[in-house]
Amino acid sequence: MDVDRGKTTLGATVPVEGKESRNESVLILEDLSTELEVAKLRSRWELASVLNFLIVFEPVIGSDLKLTAEEIELGLIKPNASIAALHIRLLQGAPPLSKLLNDPDGWMTALCKKVTIWWRWFAEGEIPLNARNGDVISKYKELDPTSRLLLLKALCEIRADVVYHPFEFLVVFVELVIVSLSVIMFIHELFGMQSDALSYINEAMKSNKEISCFRKEKIGANGNVSYWYDGNTVLGYRLYREVKGIEPQSKAKGKACLTLETVCSHWETLAVDFKEFREVVDTLLASKTAAEVAIGKIINDDVIPVVGKFQKRKERTLNQKKREEMLLSGLRSSSSTGITHTCRNRRPVNYTFDEYDRAIDEAIEVTKRRKTNEEQSQGQKLPSQTLASNGGSVPKDTVQMGKQTPIWF
Repeated sequence: MDVDRGKTTLGATVPVEGKESRNESVLILEDLSTELEVAKLRSRWELASVLNFLIVFEPVIGSDLKLTAEEIELGLIKPNASIAALHIRLLQGAPPLSKLLNDPDGWMTALCKKVTIWWRWFAEGEIPLNARNGDVISKYKELDPTSRLLLLKALCEIRADVVYHPFEFLVVFVELVIVSLSVIMFIHELFGMQSDALSYINEAMKSNKEISCFRKEKIGANGNVSYWYDGNTVLGYRLYREVKGIEPQSKAKGKACLTLETVCSHWETLAVDFKEFREVVDTLLASKTAAEVAIGKIINDDVIPVVGKFQKRKERTLNQKKREEMLLSGLRSSSSTGITHTCRNRRPVNYTFDEYDRAIDEAIEVTKRRKTNEEQSQGQKLPSQTLASNGGSVPKDTVQMGKQTPIWF
């Protein structure tokens, strides 16, 4: 979906008068643009491939990242610490290790250099980021989310299949020989950095692990429409649909015109949470096609229970996080108002008899003053109580010189 961000219809329903309304309109525009970018990413099969790669090779990459699919999507839209940690972890497993990873944004330059060498092996078309064009970091931040996704997809392919490129082999050889002046260190470096991803697959197959753990199978199909399900408890669960079609393509050759048929594929993400899974199941079960009904039963029996448990645990975690944030905000607000445990003025302690006697005398004076105030207050309340007990009439001893004088005056 192509949407013109310059149209005024996006912010037309929000007033622009006042500071608060202007900020609100900006937030709404940002939310709408983010939703559009997320929708574009979810319509790419490369995103599903990246998520599947992170699931399959989690034992190799490491399970300490704890990134959800939504966090990866937001990181691709606007680079943040989460997407930086993911790229750095992947680059650390693709030898040779670059020293640029020590810099805050150095992973962008390292990514460009790594992908440029292998781009024609794992991707089609021109590479969206080239180190020869100047400042790589600023150019990466200017890329659209889809281009960042293609770079991440290529990096995942490199992480899974590649040990060394001949050019990288030469660079590492020159660096190690010049710096260390030792060919033995170069040989140790070369054979010590084997592909752990391939080793993991080989060991898993030797231990009779199912091939479906590495090659995803569709859960059902209806003609040229296929349904895929993938996910885990970290990234979340998703349901995809792939629609394949054939498009004619004309290719001119001399005076003759040759018509070729190319297979095109349309990819979409159907469900990312329990509510959307439930809606898809209801739609499939209500279909008049037997194949779609069968797919709906598979999703309802095998997928819905897993997604339901994950959704409940996610909600519990979210509620616990909200409670912690409320407690933390309460503590911050109480500390900001200046409330302390005691309001007494603290004086420096002086352990002498004179100071001790003076403190005792001050305490006695305070006690006497407090008792005097209490007696005066009780004396003022007593006449009013007496007046109430007499039914509102004034006592006779309060009448002086033919005038009734109120007792409380």
